[in-house]
Amino acid sequence: MTIEQPQNDCWQIGPVHYDAKERRLGMGSQQLYLEPRQHQLLLCLLQLPGQVVSREQLISQAWQGRIVSDSAINRAVSVLRKAFNAVHPEQDYIETVPKLGYRLQPPLSDAAMVHVPRPKGWRSFCYHRPVLVWLTTLLVIILAVWFFNTQPVSLHLSKPIPHTSFNGVERQLSLNLAGDRLLYQRQSDQGVTQIWLNTLTDMQHKAVTESHLESSNAAISPDGSQFAFVRQDSHRCQVLLQPLDLNDNGTTTSSVLHTCPVDNVPLLSWQPDGKVLYFRQRADKTQPYQIYQLTLASGAVHQLTLLHTDYNGSGDIALAASASQLAVLRYLSPASTALLLLAPDSGRISSYHELPERFTSLIWYDDNTLLLVAGQQLYRYQLDSRKLNMVYHNATPLNTLVSHGTQLYFSSTELNSDIWQQSKGQTTLRVDSSRHDTMPRLSHQATQLAFLSNRQGHYQLWLQDETGTERLLTELPGKPGFVRLEWSADDTQLLFSKDDAAYLVDVATGTLSTALPAEQQVGVINFGATPQQLLFSSRRSGDWQLWLYDRQTQVFQQLTEQGGYSGRIWQNALYFSKFHQDGLWRKALTGNEEQLLLAQFDKINWLNWQIEQGNLYYYQPDQGIYQLDLAGLNTTLWFAEPSHFVRHFNVRDGITVYARHSGLQGDIYRLQLQPQ
Repeated sequence: MTIEQPQNDCWQIGPVHYDAKERRLGMGSQQLYLEPRQHQLLLCLLQLPGQVVSREQLISQAWQGRIVSDSAINRAVSVLRKAFNAVHPEQDYIETVPKLGYRLQPPLSDAAMVHVPRPKGWRSFCYHRPVLVWLTTLLVIILAVWFFNTQPVSLHLSKPIPHTSFNGVERQLSLNLAGDRLLYQRQSDQGVTQIWLNTLTDMQHKAVTESHLESSNAAISPDGSQFAFVRQDSHRCQVLLQPLDLNDNGTTTSSVLHTCPVDNVPLLSWQPDGKVLYFRQRADKTQPYQIYQLTLASGAVHQLTLLHTDYNGSGDIALAASASQLAVLRYLSPASTALLLLAPDSGRISSYHELPERFTSLIWYDDNTLLLVAGQQLYRYQLDSRKLNMVYHNATPLNTLVSHGTQLYFSSTELNSDIWQQSKGQTTLRVDSSRHDTMPRLSHQATQLAFLSNRQGHYQLWLQDETGTERLLTELPGKPGFVRLEWSADDTQLLFSKDDAAYLVDVATGTLSTALPAEQQVGVINFGATPQQLLFSSRRSGDWQLWLYDRQTQVFQQLTEQGGYSGRIWQNALYFSKFHQDGLWRKALTGNEEQLLLAQFDKINWLNWQIEQGNLYYYQPDQGIYQLDLAGLNTTLWFAEPSHFVRHFNVRDGITVYARHSGLQGDIYRLQLQPQ
């Protein structure tokens, strides 16, 4: 299929307009620009409004007939859906027709779509449509609302009201069924996490765990009489149960419910009858989380979820229990999450939903509605219709939320960080914008510093030159998010991966180009032995393996067979880490024999580790940055971990740049839920 109309035309799709020349989608003051792939997809759908467009037709137009995977098509359509949702969240514009394709569904009727050729020389014609079209559309919408006012009411959220204002961070909220006892965690004066109780009837706050013992991730029982919480250190991890009210002698005692593996961050959720506690658990940090059930009367622990053997994500990351169902969020990718509905006793999956966002927290709003958190955004998801709508956008990231009646409480953390530099024993502040500046990367000549900053509301790629002048280098493609940066050997380009694709940025002009398409499923990417080589991890063969791509010959070479996630080439050898286990390995570029160089090489090093002038620099948690001499394999502490270290660092020519939190601040806020 080919698009017959010229691409400088304008389209009116119900209340939404699309300027094909500028690739601008908008409604009222909400305007955004489509990526080229989504532009081509939309043109395909506009050609046949209301009709099913097959995947083959989409491939022919948007991918020029190249072979692409179903997942690549799904992701591209998902991004286009998000664009429509951003400008008009009340309407679903793209329908998936199982086994057939996709259909563009203008609101109300096909007559609501109008194709308007652009008069020559009239640049903004799309936004100067005749008033009659707008009035007609508005009248139809008003009539539709009037006739269909029996539809289920939607959520309307008032302006958030601060509920706490303590120094530090309050988070991990938990509320009893009566809605009069709110539990949360915050740091004590001794620097450890402590559980606090807020009685909402008199607005009193008091600590309910000891100030010198680490206590976290508490969940109050449905009747509000007790709470379960986690106590852990480097040697143990326990789930404990403690009454909220004092004993006759004025003390409280806690009992151990479950001993978990040390390397865990358990999240707890009560069954509404108070007889069962659900929690997530993993064997160690190389394994994904799965959901378990603990029966309080017997102390029996039963595993509810089981992941596929080829699963390579972080597992079941959040859960919420209702009287009849257990809702579980499972990590799929940086841009998608699976929602599983389970039978609360057997763990049998009754429903599976793939959602086009990275959700991290959820609660039940009613029997058919879930509220989900993704970064700064709060979404409502209706199970029967499978409709996902954003209902609130916060200025800072949301952590956890709870609700009772018309009251919704959420915790939010403001994350600010600065970039510091240490050289020849001198420490100086290098980047300070009062926002989140992170991922510092020095050029090979150490004259330029690339970094990420959200000073304009979302992550962007910035550059600081040798004079200290900072400038926005480029926007990041796709949905705003975090990326890992890498300089080319000649300092003319920056390389990063995002949403399964790889991109190059010309440092002089800020021009962005695609180095590898999303169908390659790119994970971590670095330059190879030459500027034309790209060394990247991909899960396209099932598990994460390392691949080498030559941009001149366009040849791919698989370098590992037993796992590989982050790699570098030095002196004709491959140095690499793996996704599922700690350790640093070395092998020849050909052959499969591997040598373990460092067993104590934490998986988190995929983000930062580097080879510089024959030395390998890596991070050891709670200790600092270490230097490994690759000739003699001698290890020394290069830089002791500073306070509030963000774990982003880079070493060039004896200079170390790193990111530090400038102080976390997080409070609890209250929102009023109102029918709309």
